Amino acid sequence: MINPTNLTTKLIPKSLIKFLHATPCLNFQSIVVDNNTKVFQMKNYNKIMIIGCSGSGKSTLARKLSQKIDVQVFHLDTLLWHDNWEMSSKDEQHHVISNVLDKDQWIIDGNYSATLDMRVAKADTIVFIDRSKVLCLYNVFKRYIHYKGQSRPDMHDNCPEKIDFEFVRWIWTFNKKRKPAIIRMLATVQNSKSVVVLKSNRQIDYFLKSIQK
Repeated sequence: MINPTNLTTKLIPKSLIKFLHATPCLNFQSIVVDNNTKVFQMKNYNKIMIIGCSGSGKSTLARKLSQKIDVQVFHLDTLLWHDNWEMSSKDEQHHVISNVLDKDQWIIDGNYSATLDMRVAKADTIVFIDRSKVLCLYNVFKRYIHYKGQSRPDMHDNCPEKIDFEFVRWIWTFNKKRKPAIIRMLATVQNSKSVVVLKSNRQIDYFLKSIQK
């Protein structure tokens, strides 16, 4: 069994960040570089939720993480949509997610505000993939071209890949309208849960390499 651990942080110089990136044997799970450079340390994983803008790489990370630690992944896009892009009701969403949360171990990727509080309450680890809106849009258009006319692997069957104006606007405004609430939520739980913020492909790769099964 894997036990949750509290998040610990240290302010460190940027020169040490370069050293840490070049030293994969160190057991740091995530390095977040912003105005205050921090190192985030975590040890164990049981119930992991992954959030972030569409196109940020949530499902890809969830699959790789699942393979690395042998924990089943649940894609919310698969669970909460019905055929032909019909969204399940809030009551159904709560029922479906409750069944997943009752399991001993899980990885859940997706946003969906109707069940966010439920997942946060049960998770021992929260991963926020924080990428630029331009990159997210690029990834979404690339995904559309690749899966056009069919459902992607992490989407419910009979929901062929699509892009519309509302979806593009949602991505374009995510960092301005939705990211601040996510940051506030992470701040409130960082003393009781492991919190990881990943801002680049390099950090994502480092995070995956650092995890021990």
